[in-house]
Amino acid sequence: MTDARERFSTALTAIVGQPVYRAWDAADQIAFVGLHTPTSSEQSQADNQILILAKGVIEYLDTKALRKLPGADATAATINCIDGWVKHTNGDSDSLVGPLRLLQGLRSNGAAHARTKNWSAILTRAGLAELKRDEQFVWLVSSTVDALEALAAHAEAQAQPAPCKDETAPDR
Repeated sequence: MTDARERFSTALTAIVGQPVYRAWDAADQIAFVGLHTPTSSEQSQADNQILILAKGVIEYLDTKALRKLPGADATAATINCIDGWVKHTNGDSDSLVGPLRLLQGLRSNGAAHARTKNWSAILTRAGLAELKRDEQFVWLVSSTVDALEALAAHAEAQAQPAPCKDETAPDR
């Protein structure tokens, strides 16, 4: 997880010219590095890990930096800035940003606040409702890593200069 977050950070920082993550609080960084599969079937175990994951991946994002992404709304929140950039650069918003929205949705509709009916709806839409809590978390981490890696690759592709046409080669 930390490698994917770092690659994502480096790739987007190259685009906006400043760090896209705020500096870590030491306790939060230790918790993030220590992310692990819940050790019991208690919801509180899963909730704690979801909170740590969301904090490290989403809540530490610097909104002001993300608003400098091409296509980002200058008044939007973090995930919406990323989504605006992805759409502006012809990326697939569902696959690139969807996992971050899922993580934030699970954090906001149950792990961080009173659980709402949206919690079950979110799990069902994501195909996670039938999984055990530890399996849900493993899937959530995996999809978040995949999204961060894909967003980094998308950003790196944007930073690549267009290939130059070889003026000495004959046209075909």
